[in-house]
Amino acid sequence: MASKRQVLRADVQEGIQNRLVQGNWRPGSRLSIDGLARELEVSPTPVREALVALERSGLIEYKALKGFVVAPPLSAEQIDELIDARLILETAAFTRAFDDWAALLEDLRAAHAAHTAIADRIAAAGEPDYSLLHEYFDADAAFHEALFTHAGNHYLGSMREVLNTHGHRMRQTWSEGPEQIDAAEAITEHEAILARVAEHNHDGALEALRRHLEGVRERSGAMADAAEE
Repeated sequence: MASKRQVLRADVQEGIQNRLVQGNWRPGSRLSIDGLARELEVSPTPVREALVALERSGLIEYKALKGFVVAPPLSAEQIDELIDARLILETAAFTRAFDDWAALLEDLRAAHAAHTAIADRIAAAGEPDYSLLHEYFDADAAFHEALFTHAGNHYLGSMREVLNTHGHRMRQTWSEGPEQIDAAEAITEHEAILARVAEHNHDGALEALRRHLEGVRERSGAMADAAEE
């Protein structure tokens, strides 16, 4: 049975991780232990323990003389490895989710409509704020999350959650402005997946999913290379 201290540390870690994933802090931002303790209304000890655990996840780093800071976006090499992992995991989830075809199709349609709507809002805004861009990424991720919802495998879902934390770092590469987002490409690729699912074409949809992830690899890798230069 978990002790009260363990429960508190887990709650604090979840609170900080949620803020990181939601983009509350930009890459390189310093995370103050005392400041977070005041914000979360806890002592500094569970905050320090939570930051040490989050450092292992790659979301934050410890730098001499600065303390804990938000980690930079993934490099092109790291993105390549992440997409390799996503290809394995998402194709496995898709095949299992296809057994629940009608419900999967319904959720993919809803997710695609929401994704398209937020992309339209960004285009209309011209200069959307950082939170709006992250709303776009959340809508994009929801399309893929539908595969895991209907896969019926708890462990695939758990592995998806691990990759999501690193996916947040990859998306930071695209968070510098609306002109940097691959909305047109991603939405077109999602449409292709959705069309094949609607046709009840498992192999065609699976190939469309693979092409989409390879497109994400190419576009994100190019952005990461440009940022490093």
